[in-house]
Amino acid sequence: MTTELTIKQKLFYVFPVLFCFCLPFGGLLLSALVIGWVVTSLFNLKELFIVKGFRNSTLMLMFLFFIMTALSALFSKNKNEALFSIEVKLSMIFFPYLLFCFNWPVIILKRCLIAFVSGCFFACVYLILRAGSFALQGHSEYFFYTLFSDLIHTSYFSMYLILAITVIVMYYPHWFKGQKQIKFMSALFIITFIITIFLCYSKMGMIAFFVCLPLLIINRFKDFFNWKKTLILIAGIVVLVFFFWKLFPAPFERLNSIRNISLSTLDKTSSESTTVRILIWEQCIQLIKNHFLFGTGVGDINDVMAATYKEQGMTGALEHRLNAHNQYLQTFVGMGVFGFVVLLLLTFGQLIKGIIRKHFVLTLTMVLIVLNFLVESMLQTAAGMLFFVFFLCFFSLEKTRNEIKN
Repeated sequence: MTTELTIKQKLFYVFPVLFCFCLPFGGLLLSALVIGWVVTSLFNLKELFIVKGFRNSTLMLMFLFFIMTALSALFSKNKNEALFSIEVKLSMIFFPYLLFCFNWPVIILKRCLIAFVSGCFFACVYLILRAGSFALQGHSEYFFYTLFSDLIHTSYFSMYLILAITVIVMYYPHWFKGQKQIKFMSALFIITFIITIFLCYSKMGMIAFFVCLPLLIINRFKDFFNWKKTLILIAGIVVLVFFFWKLFPAPFERLNSIRNISLSTLDKTSSESTTVRILIWEQCIQLIKNHFLFGTGVGDINDVMAATYKEQGMTGALEHRLNAHNQYLQTFVGMGVFGFVVLLLLTFGQLIKGIIRKHFVLTLTMVLIVLNFLVESMLQTAAGMLFFVFFLCFFSLEKTRNEIKN
């Protein structure tokens, strides 16, 4: 950008950078930053960008999903749950407006990603130091799973870290050519992120890591690979898996528990994560058949599912009032077939767009999101919703595809 930024522009651009840094920490500060970002946007409005932004297909789909959620909430009986659902989905109004309706200098987009990577690193350092302090008091269990990640859900945190690794691998070599200290810091960051992913002990976190890692390496070094080097890569990944299996056996034992599940003898009283998910998904399919067109209503879905758990004797799911643990099923049950179709367009549609446009980071981001959608109701929580909407919109910007790497 050749012209110097005005004070109101600088203020407007600082909020997304702060937001990206704070995103891995979660908390109410994120809401305050988004509010500040929206307020400062009002002083930077330009008709040309507003008109162009509102023609964006992703913005239209986001707005449509929010409107459908609001209408579903309006006809729900449980108004508290309905209002909460609308509140969580407000990101679908704010972020498309903020990202598509304004001009974004490439330097600001780069700062956002650097801030996100740095925020992830400091969040990891905090969690490791916190676990270490508990371990010194004889509580080594704080190094593992939900006791380890007290910031956000372990699956979501692992997803954040995989994206941070992707940003480092795909962009940092272009942005920091010849800067040896940055290469050292990048290696330190990646090692820290990988160790933290395994300490999170999330099944989906590990699956997503081992799905995305080969894709990331092959894409980054695609000009380097031939069939021999590809075989070497595969062998290297096998060795890496073996190394982490020896270093962190417990996460692999959690993955092994999936193989031992028998679909014919599922314990309906179980609260084990994989077993209870399968039981819930079976009931969701039945609820979809009964509420195909318009769903149960986003405000009533939890009550309807709890009643189903009670009727079926699913005490483990009932005790914790678990949601569908699959965003596609959650949306289909709550909003019906129309909401489900819009969600498919927002996920698989963007995935296909990323592949067609050869926008690898958008493609990998959508792979991460789809994988997590399959086992988590991501859009029912702030951590999942903010990641989904912000980065979907961010990497859909033309500048992130055409200019940001250079």
